[in-house]
Amino acid sequence: MEKQENWSTELYKGMEVHVTTLQKEEAGHLWDYTVRVCEPGVDASAESELAAESGDDADYASRAEALAAGFVRGYAMVDEIRK
Repeated sequence: MEKQENWSTELYKGMEVHVTTLQKEEAGHLWDYTVRVCEPGVDASAESELAAESGDDADYASRAEALAAGFVRGYAMVDEIRK
């Protein structure tokens, strides 16, 4: 089971990128992330409002590393949407 942290949000190319970090309970020193991308002002917690959602299978040594990786992934997702 993973323990979710608070969501961080940034506006990128007219889309909201939401990233949360997840601390892995079975390996408390490792982190992961979840990314949600949506139009500004919509409910990012509602699956029907999302333009994209992603995570990855990597493990990160710190919350800061996972957060940075999450935003890199989120920006790439927006770039794909906004082609």
